[in-house]
Amino acid sequence: MKKLILLSLLFISTLFTSCNTSSNHYWIDNPTNEPITVYIDDTAYEIPAMTKIDIDLEYGKHQLKYNDQELTFHNGGRVNKKQVIINPTQSTYVFMAHKFINENDERATDEYIEWAMKQQNDSLRLKVNDTITTIFVPFKITNQLFITKGDFDWQYNIEEPMPEGITLSPPIITSRNRSLQNDPNYQAGKFQETLFKLYREQEFKDYVKQASDDKIEFLLEKTPYAELPKLKIELTKLKDITDPEYKQKLEDHVHLFYQWLDMKGSKSTTGLKEVLMGQQLTTLRSEFSKKHSDDYSFNQATNEFDEQMAPFMRYQLNIIENVNK
Repeated sequence: MKKLILLSLLFISTLFTSCNTSSNHYWIDNPTNEPITVYIDDTAYEIPAMTKIDIDLEYGKHQLKYNDQELTFHNGGRVNKKQVIINPTQSTYVFMAHKFINENDERATDEYIEWAMKQQNDSLRLKVNDTITTIFVPFKITNQLFITKGDFDWQYNIEEPMPEGITLSPPIITSRNRSLQNDPNYQAGKFQETLFKLYREQEFKDYVKQASDDKIEFLLEKTPYAELPKLKIELTKLKDITDPEYKQKLEDHVHLFYQWLDMKGSKSTTGLKEVLMGQQLTTLRSEFSKKHSDDYSFNQATNEFDEQMAPFMRYQLNIIENVNK
């Protein structure tokens, strides 16, 4: 049974030959069988069953409410433009690897296919035919509130069908790889490629039914909004800075960062580029080092701040505490 699922879900196709979003543009998806209402700030979004809607969301702090739950989140889209799907129902989505192989290529051996299957697989605990088991499968699952391409870099989105085949480009000879032009493997070009698709849970189960009679149930639990982890700055090394002047400068820097978290629209980055991109801290570190060559207290404190600030720069949407500082 485990082998059947593994082989069924690794999608291997015969290749055939065939001839921005804006930084504040998002989808809210409702993969359930009932209509839902989602509130962002003072706007109510009515979303029919099995439907996603497009919204434009200004930069800055927002309130999200759904089904008697609410939380505060921040849109930092100016510093990260990767696509995000808002999942207010905390439904399960599947991030699936589809491998396309040219079966006529001599490199497409059974040994290669077996190796490729292992490379794409991840261990996952799930229920198969009423039995809870852990198996290796070529997909990942998530029920995150914000599903971002920073975590799951898919080529095909929900409601986008996977192609039946793809066209592989021939190798391109450049000055950097000219030494490979006589390599027969390079001249042959690609004979395989892996593409990734994001599925709603039911869409994925319908896909599985095409190849297997096994019934799959995922075991993800939903975390209440109030218990979802929140990004925040909690500096433990600030107190260790030996120079009061630079301790105050770091405190001022953190205060500016919290101002950014509380701003809206185009104001959210006006005059704060040096704070968000780290130029200001780099200058302060250099000054402190010249003044205190053997003292690393300021560097340690600013490194801690950098580490805690990094996720705000990495992801467009982040859950934060509703606290003005």
